[in-house]
Amino acid sequence: MQPDPRTNLSNQLADTLINRSVAPDEKREVTITFRASYAEKARLEQRCSGVVQSDYIRARLFDYPLPHPKLVIPEINRQAIYELKKVGNNLNQQTRAINEAVKIGSQPLSNEVKSYLKTLEELTALLEQTRQSLTQVSVER
Repeated sequence: MQPDPRTNLSNQLADTLINRSVAPDEKREVTITFRASYAEKARLEQRCSGVVQSDYIRARLFDYPLPHPKLVIPEINRQAIYELKKVGNNLNQQTRAINEAVKIGSQPLSNEVKSYLKTLEELTALLEQTRQSLTQVSVER
């Protein structure tokens, strides 16, 4: 009697998963080194395209999914993002202070205060958009 093709395929898949020698979530304690030519090293670097080399090699060797490339944010953008966050924090503190003053009655909610709060909200949104655009850089190739 011939085994069912589905059962056969299911058994092959189970065998493949059982025989996988390294699980992706195991603790990695062993360092492996090997020699390569300059051409091989260049080819490996090209294929990694933003992925850590050990992750790339591990994925190819053990049939893990390839990791996502890391984003490379230029130093100038990192500094700008840091400054934008500081400005944004200051705007949020001002907004909270005004809202609290209005809530406890020490500051009337006049049209001028409403306009100022709206301006603060617009500035905060603009800062967030700018920060987002600075973090959307191309992947290192």
